[in-house]
Amino acid sequence: MNDNWYKRIIGARTLKTGLATFLTAFICLALNLNPIFAILTAIVTIEPTAKASLKKGYKRLPATVIGALFSVVFTFILGDHSPFTYALSATFTIILCTKLNLHVGTTVATLTAMAMIPGIHEAYFFNFFSRLLTAIIGLVTAGLVNFIILPPKYYDQLETSISDTESKMYALFYERMRQLLLGKFTNGVPYRQLNELLDLNQKIETLLSYQRDELSYHKHRDSEWIRLRELTTRSHTNRLFITHLSNLVYLPKDTQIIFSCEERMAILNIAQSINQIYTTGHFERYQQSASLLKTSVKGLDEFDENQLKSHVIYEILLIYRILDHRFA
Repeated sequence: MNDNWYKRIIGARTLKTGLATFLTAFICLALNLNPIFAILTAIVTIEPTAKASLKKGYKRLPATVIGALFSVVFTFILGDHSPFTYALSATFTIILCTKLNLHVGTTVATLTAMAMIPGIHEAYFFNFFSRLLTAIIGLVTAGLVNFIILPPKYYDQLETSISDTESKMYALFYERMRQLLLGKFTNGVPYRQLNELLDLNQKIETLLSYQRDELSYHKHRDSEWIRLRELTTRSHTNRLFITHLSNLVYLPKDTQIIFSCEERMAILNIAQSINQIYTTGHFERYQQSASLLKTSVKGLDEFDENQLKSHVIYEILLIYRILDHRFA
């Protein structure tokens, strides 16, 4: 049975959040402390990677102290029944956190300040230090859980997303070439498809950074670094492909380019070969077609009515070269 069967039911991050919440509440209750502030801190401390949890925890702790301090100060001055106590506590907490570059902890600090005010009464020092202690418990517990329990592995997500990207970008290139050759040039659908590709590629970049951070914080076999480098190389190649593809998508409206019969056949051969990569797993070269397009573009004046045609052929040849290197 697959060791990761639980991921089909509930995500690892959700499991770790639940475990961190339980442990935090257990520790606080054992110490006779109100667990709500510690739990709040623990929940927001569970990040996609252990590095992110530790890095943001460094800023959330002082931000929480700031929120607790302002709630105590303004409750002491104005009492806990004044709306100004809440308004000023929130305002000054946000201002100071912003000035100290503690943005990631601002929300938790403000919520802590607001939740503290009704229960402070006259136990100012006790409430301040107890909130500080519970915040530390929440941060430490969540950080350890995220570091030790179920270290995230994004390889499967990356494989799926990268494969999905390649399938879509090859299909979009083929469809765009057909539109140019048939003279049925449209913008709407290709624009949407290209935006989907850009969003998907951004997601891949984020997952790659998560996995890179995770590997740097844990001891892993060299094979995992090799696998990550391979996925990174694929992603970078795809990003370069999409950059040139976007130059073929973002063409002037109602573009009309006249190609010779030989040029049309050469473009169609390359487009079909690229469209079949996802199915066959390899790139079939059409060197004669590429050479014909190179010869054709050399004979064009880039500054007359053939400027657009020259641009299109250049982009096709650049994409051909990218894939030629990738599947070398």
